[in-house]
Amino acid sequence: MKTNRILIPGAALSLFLFFSLSCSNIEYPALSSNDSIEYNHGQFVWHDLITPNPEQAKDFYTQLFGWTYKTLGEGDMAYHVIYNGDKAIGGIFPLNVKTHPTGEWLSSVSVPDVDKAVAYNIQKGGKTLFKPSNFKGRGRSALVQDPEGAYISFIRSESGDPEFKIAENSWLWMELWTSDLQGSIAYYKGLAPYKTEEVKGDKVPYFLMKVEDTKICGMMKNPVENMRSAWLPYIKVKDVEQVSSTATSLGAVLMLEPRDDVRDGSVAIIQDPNGAPFAVQIWNK
Repeated sequence: MKTNRILIPGAALSLFLFFSLSCSNIEYPALSSNDSIEYNHGQFVWHDLITPNPEQAKDFYTQLFGWTYKTLGEGDMAYHVIYNGDKAIGGIFPLNVKTHPTGEWLSSVSVPDVDKAVAYNIQKGGKTLFKPSNFKGRGRSALVQDPEGAYISFIRSESGDPEFKIAENSWLWMELWTSDLQGSIAYYKGLAPYKTEEVKGDKVPYFLMKVEDTKICGMMKNPVENMRSAWLPYIKVKDVEQVSSTATSLGAVLMLEPRDDVRDGSVAIIQDPNGAPFAVQIWNK
């Protein structure tokens, strides 16, 4: 795989400043609209794009997936809620391009107690980038780096967790690329009620993380040299080659082109024009 950008530590300061200002000024959309409050601990329930160019990012993802947006706040502290149809599925917020020239998707995992999850992360050698805080309409959340350096947000939603449904042009899967596969498996099993299952027949070791019988995410050894560990979100599409072609025409870079020897040509990995990686996959199951 090839990559021309990697996330740098300068992002931490920009993230801290954004969260510090925005958590008291913006009311965020609830994660769940169900009448009853239910939780699915270990489930990834929200996705945020940090980017030095939100307007370019909005245009790129609109042309690629048809996403629309609702802007909360103003100016440099604006938060753009992403909608796939009428469903809110994520957000976009700015980073300071002078301190951080590339973007990344940040994903939030449901935990029963954010403060205890942060303490666990510290105990295991991780770092706290933004301490546990309450966000209006959303609940309690914190942003950390896990022991291998991957960004992840812990969240306890005040409205409960959303029911997970796979929809076209929305979230399909999460995959951790880690520098220490066994270490990351042990860490996340201590964080959430995950069970592991190794996928047999893959060219490289690949592990599924499950809660009861539900597959939540996958983990593999990081295939990219000189890139820290990171979570990669997958988006369901109808035509992976068409999406890949459109993405490159809009200024994106293909980290992995659709290939017959990789999941029967159903997957591509893309860096958006500001360097944020994501995967697209055809999924008919």
